[in-house]
Amino acid sequence: MVEPARIDPRGILRDGAVAAATALVILALALLPLLTPWVMHPALDAAQAEVWLGTDRATAHALSDRTVEELLVGPGTFVIVGPDGAPFYDPSEVRHLDDVRSLLWLLLLAAGLALLGIVTLLARASRPGVVIRAIGIGGGLTAIVVGVVGIVGVVAFDPLFELFHQVFFPQGDWAFDPSTQRIVQLYPFAFWELMAAALGATMVILGTLTWLVARRLGGRGAATGSSR
Repeated sequence: MVEPARIDPRGILRDGAVAAATALVILALALLPLLTPWVMHPALDAAQAEVWLGTDRATAHALSDRTVEELLVGPGTFVIVGPDGAPFYDPSEVRHLDDVRSLLWLLLLAAGLALLGIVTLLARASRPGVVIRAIGIGGGLTAIVVGVVGIVGVVAFDPLFELFHQVFFPQGDWAFDPSTQRIVQLYPFAFWELMAAALGATMVILGTLTWLVARRLGGRGAATGSSR
């Protein structure tokens, strides 16, 4: 009589943690290139940020570059002088940008720790193939989930956009008036639609590649082990 396979709770937790960590790393890797001028500037132009601001493209690019610099490098005060010599952002916009900066750095820190954890686990594992399999599962699930969310977003981007802000900015300081406030003039709604599409597509690609590479490495490891 064949005994039923035992369920290993520790193994399930380990695989789940590795898969989640993989998804987090993929998110960070997909997000960082979007913050570069090579992506931001075309997105701003496509969303006609300069029209909303009543200025030229070069000025819109410069204001965005300064904002992203404050987000990524600092000092995080967002005291930016506008084309008219007055502060570009009002106090409520500065508070929101400060919240965004905190969330961004929390994500990057968590992704860095997740990557360190995966590398450490791989280095110490007696059976690296098991960890590689979990990495592949994380990549595959990321591609599937993001793909499904992307399909939903095509027909319901507005509710998803609002839900995102309600979850990550529960204090409610994320609704702005596009007729008077610069943050939604520099980054109009069309800009976020484009960036969300780019982020989703990049995550699907990275997730799929992660799954394919992990599957190949896992198969190679299994073949090597069976030949010994």
